[in-house]
Amino acid sequence: MRQRVLIGVGSVVVAVGLFLAYLRMARAFPINGDGASNALQAWDMFHGNPLLKGWALSDVSFYPTELVQYGIVQWFTGVTADQIHVTAAITYTIIVFLAAALAKGKSAGLEAWLRIGVAVAILLLPVPGTGYQTLLSSPNHTGSAVPLLLAWLVLDRLRHRVWTPVLIAVLLGWGAMGDPLITFVAAVPLAVVCLYRALRGDRVFELSLAGAAVVSVVISRGFRHVLDALGAFESPHPPIELAPVADWPHRAWMTARMVGVIFGTHRPGWHPFALELFLSALHFIGFAVALAAFFVCLVRAVRGTADRTDSVIIAAITCNLGAEIVSTISVDLMAAREIAPVLPMAAALAARFAGPWLASSMRGVRVGRGVLIGVLAVFALTVVVYSPPRAEPSEAQEAADYLRQRGLSYGLGAYWASNNITVTTENRVVVAPVTGGGDGLVPFCWQSKTEQYDAAAHDARFVVFEKDRPFYGTPEQAAHMWGAPVERHDVGKYAILLYDINLLQGFPPHCG
Repeated sequence: MRQRVLIGVGSVVVAVGLFLAYLRMARAFPINGDGASNALQAWDMFHGNPLLKGWALSDVSFYPTELVQYGIVQWFTGVTADQIHVTAAITYTIIVFLAAALAKGKSAGLEAWLRIGVAVAILLLPVPGTGYQTLLSSPNHTGSAVPLLLAWLVLDRLRHRVWTPVLIAVLLGWGAMGDPLITFVAAVPLAVVCLYRALRGDRVFELSLAGAAVVSVVISRGFRHVLDALGAFESPHPPIELAPVADWPHRAWMTARMVGVIFGTHRPGWHPFALELFLSALHFIGFAVALAAFFVCLVRAVRGTADRTDSVIIAAITCNLGAEIVSTISVDLMAAREIAPVLPMAAALAARFAGPWLASSMRGVRVGRGVLIGVLAVFALTVVVYSPPRAEPSEAQEAADYLRQRGLSYGLGAYWASNNITVTTENRVVVAPVTGGGDGLVPFCWQSKTEQYDAAAHDARFVVFEKDRPFYGTPEQAAHMWGAPVERHDVGKYAILLYDINLLQGFPPHCG
């Protein structure tokens, strides 16, 4: 009993410490239009519009998952830029604990601690730059690992219990409601693995698990149909297409670089070169263990000797990485967010593979334990000591500061300088997102709400443009619609046009 209490207290202390460390890392990047849009949606959900009527969301809604989490955090913080960082830090802390629990499995004693140690070592220290932006920013698939890991925990811990398929169907269905990625990296792999295993053994239970995968898709799709019937938000289908075969080698190389970003072996040069090289080498150890675990367990899975959970994790990782290679979704390193769930799954798989060996009395085990302890010590020290420079609250902070200083309260703006200005000024300056359309501007049918363009409710007197992103609108298009502005101010990369008329009068209708 005393040991359990100590472990519980210790876990709470570690969780708080990790949260605070990850919060510092999250604050190293400003919020952007995506996270700000989610914050506004969550506030609307919890303040009289639970179905988000009138909203046009992105192709990934995060509706029953991270928007709910945002709303809960907002009870304590309100709609602020820091709320997005707080939520990201909470999410990643949860992922570390869930991956550690999945890594532990049903092991006990020394092996359990070694398994946990391997998983934590791989996950503990995200890399600055793209790593922070991928794993510790606004909802971008990283949080989708939470329902996924919970489902694999149920699969691993409850084994052949009657309620196991039911719980898995609910968890995967819930995750897919917010992020269709769950269908492709969880439901499909689960069905394939269990159908394969059904041909070799316990057909009844394996078929029930495959059925749970199918039911999860029915749940998520049925939920979407119910929302449509109730007049809820609009959300387009993800633009998934098969890439030309000739592009696959390049896409495979880009995917390999994305894997390097999430594992920490591909570093952007935020530290002195020697330190970067040292930390990359330590991260590479974890990556090498995960890679070895993947191929060894893959062979076992094909032979039918692998643990069910390990087989499902392997299939999920394969589906996620394979989709990146053959689809048209990823275009640059920032698309590493699409494969974010690979990291915690690979960490758990590596731990389940290496843990039994590290706990054995085989030759070389002491060296392996020493390396694990050393890596954990270095990473833990880095987490405690290193405090990344804090970024401006928002990507468009300089434009937000200017608008607030001028006493301007409502206007229009290019997408990446719209909802984020609204959030970083805590609704003191509200900017409705627009984009270029022909010779003029139109409402941006993405992360926006019909009410934002209501001329009877709002008096829009300015437009904010990003000079390096003309796709979202230009000053010339504004002049074509409303004539020359009364004033123009160039603030950094932003062009701010001021008018003495309500720009929403006669403005094109919102897509919703």
